[in-house]
Amino acid sequence: MLNLTRHCRLAAITFFAFLGLAHAQLPDGVNLPELSSDKQEFDSESNELVATGNAELSHGDILVRGDKIIFAQNESTLKVRDGATLTKGGFRVLGDFADYNYFEKSFLSEDFKMGSYPIYMTGKKVGGTLDHVVVDEGRLYFQEPDPFAINLEAETIELLDEETLQMENVTFQVGDVPVFWLPYYEQNVKDDSPFRWKSDVGYQKNLGVFWQNKLLLRVIPDLKLGANLDGYSKRGFLGGPVGEYDWKIDEGTWQKGSFDTGFIYDAGSTSERGVDVLGRPIGHSRNFIEWRHKGEYDGVFDITSTLSWWSDSEVTRDFRPGLFIDNQVPDNFTEGVFRGDNFLVGVFLRYQPNDWEVVAQRFPEISFDLLPTEIFETGAYQRLNADFVHLEEKDPNGVINELESDRLNIFYSITRPTELNDWLTATPVLGGMVTNYAQTVNNSGSYTRILGEVGIDFEATAVGTWDFDNEFWEINGLRHIFRPVLQYRYIPAAQSGNTLIPQIDRQAAFETYLEPLELGDRRSIDNLYETNAIRLGFENLFQTRYKDGYGSRDLVELDIYEEFRFTTAPAQTVNVPGLPANTIIPAQDTFSDIYTDITINPAYWLQLNFFNRFDPEELTNRQVSSRLRLQDGEEWAFGFGNDYVQDLPGTTINQFVFEADYVINDRNLLRALWRLDADLSELTEQFYAWRTRLGNSWDVEFQVGYLQGATRENDLQFRVRIDLLNF
Repeated sequence: MLNLTRHCRLAAITFFAFLGLAHAQLPDGVNLPELSSDKQEFDSESNELVATGNAELSHGDILVRGDKIIFAQNESTLKVRDGATLTKGGFRVLGDFADYNYFEKSFLSEDFKMGSYPIYMTGKKVGGTLDHVVVDEGRLYFQEPDPFAINLEAETIELLDEETLQMENVTFQVGDVPVFWLPYYEQNVKDDSPFRWKSDVGYQKNLGVFWQNKLLLRVIPDLKLGANLDGYSKRGFLGGPVGEYDWKIDEGTWQKGSFDTGFIYDAGSTSERGVDVLGRPIGHSRNFIEWRHKGEYDGVFDITSTLSWWSDSEVTRDFRPGLFIDNQVPDNFTEGVFRGDNFLVGVFLRYQPNDWEVVAQRFPEISFDLLPTEIFETGAYQRLNADFVHLEEKDPNGVINELESDRLNIFYSITRPTELNDWLTATPVLGGMVTNYAQTVNNSGSYTRILGEVGIDFEATAVGTWDFDNEFWEINGLRHIFRPVLQYRYIPAAQSGNTLIPQIDRQAAFETYLEPLELGDRRSIDNLYETNAIRLGFENLFQTRYKDGYGSRDLVELDIYEEFRFTTAPAQTVNVPGLPANTIIPAQDTFSDIYTDITINPAYWLQLNFFNRFDPEELTNRQVSSRLRLQDGEEWAFGFGNDYVQDLPGTTINQFVFEADYVINDRNLLRALWRLDADLSELTEQFYAWRTRLGNSWDVEFQVGYLQGATRENDLQFRVRIDLLNF
């Protein structure tokens, strides 16, 4: 027996040549493997080379490792024993042994583990090439295996080109517990888990004991289908299809979206079902249909659509509170936009599937927008907005007559930015709007309104820098960007025709922010009044450099705006759908409220947002909203917030909220929330939760809450929320 103790590839290559395995004997395209180990021995009787101790064979982009690698002179197969590992890029096979054919780059192993992120496989037998892997009696996991993990057990699993999984006779399992079976299943290895499940089990006074479930299964690579399946001891059974899709045809053409539905014959009593936002009793037959869609075609046409079709205003509040919190006043629309080089062509459709809400329906609105474009290198820029729309608005109570309008609106403006010096820019504005209404409120024929606009914008920018350092706040130099803005607009006789125009796109009864000053940016064009106003704003941004000196981060943003009006809109008494009869919209003040918006984020552990709306004539805070969050790394966090609004029609909001999170370890989290209504002097909401993780697959959250002062969810409630993590 010949003993080779050199630890180098050169010894192995030389020895392969000694055995007569020169390149000339290999098939075209097959390179000679390179072998290294702590010790190499040649058995002359069996004509085998045995490499032991950190044995490693490199063959192109394939790496084979094991405690022992046996090479037979008359065979093209290497035998890897005592812990075999075969690796190609991110793909790896582990087993007690493996056979590797370096001519065909194929392999065979038994009782193996195999992975290529994010998938993992185990099984009885695996073989083939790394471009076509075949597994017999295997299990597929979508994260590291554990006793609670979702897995697919299949008679055969094929992995093609390290991308596509094809399985036959497939059982979907949670751990070792079978859930359902499919004769065939296919997906891309980069796709997330094919199975998704969210479940809530609990008790709520108005619902009784309940069990809510949402299940989704990938049926084809780009489509998941499933169902909502709920049971309520006081209400009955709720069910409905759900789905998600994500189709990509090429780089510029794709479609993605989701739908979520639920249908129930509500067996609750009249008092449990309650009334809707209009005070009407809610019936037994209840449902919700939610759909969201986004798409792009050829990189130039975008489509967006959203549908929230509810049987009544409270159905999602009762049975899907997560949906209700994010979407209490649903908006239903479809919009398509073609993007040209410097223009947009759009079609916008807004509709009213719900008979309990007021919607300015658009059937449809067709628009053309010329983006600001320079006129023949003059330094002047033109803008054009044109649209035609058929509008309808219905009163759900049937008290106020239906409004209908066919409107053509064209706005054109010219601006000429001029640098007065290196820090101040003046931009004169000249514009006009022509609006034609095909019918008037008194049926006196059509009406055309012509408005003009003149104005000027001043914008200055001043920058100050300081060589200031603070280790505690991680400040590495300080920069202040100060941007004062002054805008003036004069739009005379804008109220022309207000008594004739169907006022569908009208001024809101309550607004938190200043409406746009520019005529072409206003949406309330059916309800305009003469504008002669100056708007003054001060924008401040404080920044510092990152530690490495590259780039900057924002420390503080402070914006203050106010408007002075030479003419003001009068008080209005309106009778429109959605508002009480003879609702009075107050007259404008000469001085608008002062709007202050502050964002402070000096360090990762401190964030503060503050918004204030102050009436300078009454010296009264009309609105104060704030959010403060403190956190200690990943261990704990505390939050405080308030919402105070004084001038809402018919009511005042004055609430405080406190939140706290505490991380016990990487698998356990405690959370609490308290909400206080200062006007009621009541703690209206208490919420306590413990979130834990089972294995690598499941988040489980135990929740206890108590509400009072709510219209539907009062009293004690608890739930256990189970969420299958999606990888």
